[in-house]
Amino acid sequence: MSQKGLTRRFGIQQCLHWTIVGIMIPVLILIFQSRGLSLMDIGIVMAVWIGTTALLEIPLGGVADTYGRRKTYLFSLLVNILGCIVLYFADDLPLILVAAMLLGAAKAVYSGTLDAWFYDSFRRQPGQQSFHSAIATIHVFVTLGLAAGSLLGGWLPDVTARSFPVSSTMTALNRYDLNIALVAIASLVLILITRGLIHEARQPAPSPENQHPANAFKTSLQAIKTAFRHAILSRLMQTTLVFGMVLSGIENYWQPYLAELIHGTDYGVTFFGILSALYFLMSASSSILSVRLLKILKGSHKTLMFSTRVAAGIAFIALANTSQPISFAMCYLVFFFLFTAGNNSERVLLNEHTETRVRSTMLSISSFMITCGGVLASLFFGMISEHYGISVSWTTGGLLLVASSMLFLFMPERLEAKVAKA
Repeated sequence: MSQKGLTRRFGIQQCLHWTIVGIMIPVLILIFQSRGLSLMDIGIVMAVWIGTTALLEIPLGGVADTYGRRKTYLFSLLVNILGCIVLYFADDLPLILVAAMLLGAAKAVYSGTLDAWFYDSFRRQPGQQSFHSAIATIHVFVTLGLAAGSLLGGWLPDVTARSFPVSSTMTALNRYDLNIALVAIASLVLILITRGLIHEARQPAPSPENQHPANAFKTSLQAIKTAFRHAILSRLMQTTLVFGMVLSGIENYWQPYLAELIHGTDYGVTFFGILSALYFLMSASSSILSVRLLKILKGSHKTLMFSTRVAAGIAFIALANTSQPISFAMCYLVFFFLFTAGNNSERVLLNEHTETRVRSTMLSISSFMITCGGVLASLFFGMISEHYGISVSWTTGGLLLVASSMLFLFMPERLEAKVAKA
């Protein structure tokens, strides 16, 4: 199989995966609010969700490197299905917290599995395609899937509301329950599809003596030391923490913020789905254009990340001061275009400076930093949003993003990949 063929195969799988994820994106916070949760409660739920991911992220990365990446990924889908089942029946904060822990665990199990499989498989295939362009292609598949899922996720509640009015005695369905049920069913189907698209034979095959829990722990420890000693990886981890804070800040509160703006207008929940879909299409466009922009910047990944993240921070501050649905939509889309433009470069640097035997773990550490940032944002921004308003928390996030981007200026362009001694 050629590099392009492998990229298409992985792209299809990722498109399906993220379509399923997208179904929940336009309505997740609305689901919590429909269960009677306040903004502070939502902050606690999201902190538990991403906190569970953070606690399990690195250990499970070591498991994927040791026991197999496809097996670990398939198990994550099973955990995700269980989390959806609990969320479907949850009607109070304690049960919602249980669902959040399961869904957070599913993300931790998935993190660093198939991405590591793809990088190692890509390097073994014949072809002249650069990994940066391959990642850009995969990102297009991902964002198209997210866009399709978000459109579907925003459309389903309106269909439910029209088909089963609140006053109807024919159903006890919450208007968002169909989203949850569809995610569970689709995840089950994806297990079968993934077994056909992703072949275990292309994953690293550890020797029997290495398949021991102590070796998984040692792998994780080596990767952690490398992540914070390596001149490039350490800068990536630091900026990734703030990236996670900003991402969580906007993901947790854009729906309540927009709901306030459209209150009393003709806009419905479908508008949330449309905006989510447009965001993902903008993200796909930024991924494609990042290849050209990198050429303009003479292949300097750090310059690309610095310039786009600073601009994104400014756009985030502008978003925090919008007062109309249309101006909100425009700033929201511009922000995400800039915010995601450097993601491919970050992924390239992360993979190029990591040895194969700890790749899944290193990707999990990067994801761990995002989730740690998310935990901090859910608690810190949740408190600020509750007492001072969402605009204040977003302005704070924009300033943090601009300040953290300065770290890219102190990062060397390239160093050797190495693993620290355990």
